[in-house]
Amino acid sequence: MADSNKTATHFKKLFNPKYLGSYAFEPNKDLVLTVDRVVQEEVVGDKGQKEVRPVVYFTEDVKPLILNSTNAKMIAKIAQSNYIEDWAGQSIQLGVSMVSAFGDEVEAVRVRAKKVERKDPLKEG
Repeated sequence: MADSNKTATHFKKLFNPKYLGSYAFEPNKDLVLTVDRVVQEEVVGDKGQKEVRPVVYFTEDVKPLILNSTNAKMIAKIAQSNYIEDWAGQSIQLGVSMVSAFGDEVEAVRVRAKKVERKDPLKEG
């Protein structure tokens, strides 16, 4: 484990992935971002498989986030609309949570279940 007095670098940051992932978050810090648009695009998985997935882009200078069903439902709830066109301009809070996936506990980016007002791009989690 990294010394708590030094900045730690997640190994995935070294590969410059195209999309936002849990590696991009500082420990115990969430991001408050503003939805710019949601589009369907072809993404390539870790094993080279291609699939079309919804991707949310933000107005801030951060990488886009591939949406899973859980995060899409949460944005719809916060925006009070199931229509992705209504999500533009919506501020959302993203953080890292431990989830069960693929038979293991893994870190995942999650949309927090609260409506936020746009203030500072970094907010204590």
